[in-house]
Amino acid sequence: EEREKEKEERNLRELELREREIERQTSKDGEEERRKGTVAGLTKYYGDALKQALPRMPSDPGDLPGFFKSIENLFGLYEVPKQIQSKLLIPLLTERGRSLITRLSKEKLDQYSSVRDFLLQEFKLSAEQYRDKFNSIGKAGDETYTLFSARLRNLLLYYLDSRKVVNKEEMIDLLIADRIKRALPDHCLRHVLSVEGDGWLKPERLTTVIDTYCNSHLNDGRAKTTANYDYSG
Repeated sequence: EEREKEKEERNLRELELREREIERQTSKDGEEERRKGTVAGLTKYYGDALKQALPRMPSDPGDLPGFFKSIENLFGLYEVPKQIQSKLLIPLLTERGRSLITRLSKEKLDQYSSVRDFLLQEFKLSAEQYRDKFNSIGKAGDETYTLFSARLRNLLLYYLDSRKVVNKEEMIDLLIADRIKRALPDHCLRHVLSVEGDGWLKPERLTTVIDTYCNSHLNDGRAKTTANYDYSG
């Protein structure tokens, strides 16, 4: 009987301990949920979860679109609330990037899309720079060919986007136009670029502009006049 009593008391003590532990854990969980409900709490929670996954802002402006694409993919994967996205982005920026965003108002700093668009505009590469980088970059020593291929793909996509190419026919026209321009002498290319402005000419229009220019200029770029025409033919 004494042993039964001791066993019963021991069971009661163990039950009490388990109940206290459940209460403690419930209280802790409740506090955690309340903490996560604040902006600061959410930022810390998702910052800790993504600490090893989020990339740092690259120093090469040509890699910025890919950087933001990676950030947005991770935000989607982890279902990061919009209200804290810019707060997770800012610590990833370079010193120059953080310096630039001091120009933004508090309202814009609170919006990830505003910070992203502002930085893309500030560090914007021209369409020609994207094309030239695509044609000239090499594989880094510690880079796999898979990553190198992805970099090339991104640069080509940025170039096509900057030229507003939306289908295969336009891409073919763009590649042909680029190839024609590579064959031009400098003085003729300068003329073509001045005609193009911020856009680009499709091959049919491009060749008309080139032929018109060539018909009125000598091989050295000087304009034809009655004084330098050759009438011997």
